[in-house]
Amino acid sequence: MQTLPVVTQRKLIDVKGINGQPVFTYYQQLVNLLQRDAGQPPLALFFAEPVVNPLKGEIAWSTKLSGEARPFEALTPTEKINVAQKLSANCQRVRVLARQISGDGASSSSAHGAQALLAMLSTPDALNSVFMVGDQLVIAQWGCIPYGDKSTDFDLDTRFAQAWRPAEKIVATHKAQSDPSEKRSGAGVLPWLILLVLLLLLLAGLTNRQWIGFVTTGASAQEETALRARIEQLWTQIGVKSQSCTPPVVAPPPAAVVAPPTPAEPSTVSSSEIDRRLQANDVTQGKYINVALAWQGQADLDLLVVQPDGVTISMYNDHVRKSPSGGSLDIDANACQKMSGCATRPEPIENISWNEKPGSGRYQVRVNMFSANAPLAERKDVPFTVVVTIDGKKNTYEAMVKISDMVCADRCHSKAPINLTFFVVP
Repeated sequence: MQTLPVVTQRKLIDVKGINGQPVFTYYQQLVNLLQRDAGQPPLALFFAEPVVNPLKGEIAWSTKLSGEARPFEALTPTEKINVAQKLSANCQRVRVLARQISGDGASSSSAHGAQALLAMLSTPDALNSVFMVGDQLVIAQWGCIPYGDKSTDFDLDTRFAQAWRPAEKIVATHKAQSDPSEKRSGAGVLPWLILLVLLLLLLAGLTNRQWIGFVTTGASAQEETALRARIEQLWTQIGVKSQSCTPPVVAPPPAAVVAPPTPAEPSTVSSSEIDRRLQANDVTQGKYINVALAWQGQADLDLLVVQPDGVTISMYNDHVRKSPSGGSLDIDANACQKMSGCATRPEPIENISWNEKPGSGRYQVRVNMFSANAPLAERKDVPFTVVVTIDGKKNTYEAMVKISDMVCADRCHSKAPINLTFFVVP
């Protein structure tokens, strides 16, 4: 194994989460999935292995390939073009593989596998993530986005094409080739049509005696004068006719019918937006550990942390909002006891914090929907974001409460709390 010359500062990035865990957690499973692609070079070698150092808050990147590791900027112009072609082609191979795995069945493992593969196609810094090791292309800093930004805005090949403009056409070409609905245009027929028209005109000219006369013998001075006079006469007649013509009245086209905009589906919340919401609600984040939950809309979600001793910090049970370990539920949002109509916050946020190091052991983070706060027919999936911060190092997790996971009686609520993630205090 050799380490690539790039180090990712953990505090500057968010790592994409799958099923409540950072995508790095599934690296070996992802390698196994990538090996299903039979193309060359192997896709598993396309992605460097992340080596996380939690003490330093850094991520190093290593590869099994041997040979000199050269960053993109050190390559020759020809090598850069070659890299752009390989990178775009490999990204398309990963997307095709994700579609195949997703189509293998409706199981959650297939869905999570496809999501994890697509999550790999993200990078916070495209040009500084690309390396040639020997003659193989390797990508570092995959599965990461800049801290606080939306995860959908950092597709690897798209960002690479934006950062290095010559790659635009290459990426567009690969995407067009991957779309079976696109057909070749008929532009190549046009030159033959022009040639055919010219041949027809030549044939017509050869059969016209008047044309041949002008070409071969030339016109006399008297004939030329007569032709000029006739042309002038015709132009005069055209002028008279044009003055008597009025342009036709054209009815204005009917006004286009503009459909009302479709309401945007609720989306997850960025980690920087969570920081802003906490500040707006005068919530001070824990100095040692902080767990924050945020979502969009009127649903009543609740944040729970189960301590190693079994005590659950939450609004449930005995309403343990403060525990002997120092954990504190600082804010609760959209509290609702019925089907709909409960008071809601425009920007819901919940937070559990520790200002001192709590007892050692495993702390389980859960999210539960207490009420959809909407009539049965108006329920929607509720995406949410949880950010766990330990000693200033952030991990972001995205998940969703689906309609299929709800049970409805006096109110619609989760069938069971979602075990989103956990952290261990040494």
